[in-house]
Amino acid sequence: MSFGETLDASMDSMEETRFKKKQGPLIKELLAKKKVHFSQTEIECLLIIYYKLQKDGPEKQRAVSKNQFRDILHNAFDMTDGAMMDRIFSALDRGPSIYVSMETWISALSLFLRGSLEEKISYAFNVYDSMNDGYLGRDTMFNLLKSSLVSQSGEDDAEEAAKDLIEVITKKMDIDRDGRISFQDFKETVMKQPMILQAFGQCLPTRLAAYSFVTTFTPNRGKL
Repeated sequence: MSFGETLDASMDSMEETRFKKKQGPLIKELLAKKKVHFSQTEIECLLIIYYKLQKDGPEKQRAVSKNQFRDILHNAFDMTDGAMMDRIFSALDRGPSIYVSMETWISALSLFLRGSLEEKISYAFNVYDSMNDGYLGRDTMFNLLKSSLVSQSGEDDAEEAAKDLIEVITKKMDIDRDGRISFQDFKETVMKQPMILQAFGQCLPTRLAAYSFVTTFTPNRGKL
């Protein structure tokens, strides 16, 4: 698709052309990164979505805010665990800014929509290991599981259920039997059983939500 062809009918064609030309160097940089699983046209479409979100924010907002991104995760990707949001933001971008950069926006969507299992394993572990210790101890596991279970049952029931789950998960994932789950333990277990990737809480879009989002910028393919 050429720069003269309009990607978004709701934008003035000249405005869109100026935006894409301005972001040309960034688009080239993103395409050079092997971990970004989008074509040039797809990146352009996603950056235009970003631009429209930025314009919809408060006056003179210089980027998409984390609150706006939180709404995207909740409404578009069915990621509704509020207790997990701060961990997700930290895993995607450990900086203190209240904004989500264009680079982080594209990288996050590439991971969510087209990421390999190994990429998602690294990301999920980083979400759960919010202290960046390199392992998940029992206290960390308890806090993660209890938070995700509170909404499904009472506080006391969630605590007991979390303790029971810790025993089950530790037996399955703690390969070296040192009482904690290292990244290598986590990776080896999930590579064999991908269904337990999000054992400690949802940090990725549902498959249906991801497919629906993909079709907004690749309507003829919808490839995940």
